[in-house]
Amino acid sequence: MKILVPYDGSNAAQSAVNYALNFAKNHKTGEVTLLTVACNDAPFARDFVANPMEVLQACQDYFKGSLEKAKGMFAAEGVEVKSVLQTGDVAEVIIDMVKNEGYDKVIMGRRGLSALTGLVLGSVSSKVLANVDVPVTLTK
Repeated sequence: MKILVPYDGSNAAQSAVNYALNFAKNHKTGEVTLLTVACNDAPFARDFVANPMEVLQACQDYFKGSLEKAKGMFAAEGVEVKSVLQTGDVAEVIIDMVKNEGYDKVIMGRRGLSALTGLVLGSVSSKVLANVDVPVTLTK
């Protein structure tokens, strides 16, 4: 079973990592991939720095460090895990990976939002749920 775990360093994402780690320890047949999607664009940076690419690079460096910490949790438990760092729209990257790389399950954090479109679930988790044909486990 191929499992995709989107991870952004938030508490909800950390909960998903913990869940996936326990799942992987109890189901030795699983292949787990941690996915971090860093900074799609930084248009706000144009107002503060001469080169928005520097902001994008700093963002990617930050998320890479966060991803390595999550990967270390698996290593500490002797569980093999892959990690992927991509740039783009978070939901679209998750959906594309599920569809194009044959993932069987997604384990991700959910986030409550006050906006109408995200009353119960975050907008990313809602979009993923609506656009993939595999089981999605949401953690909080």
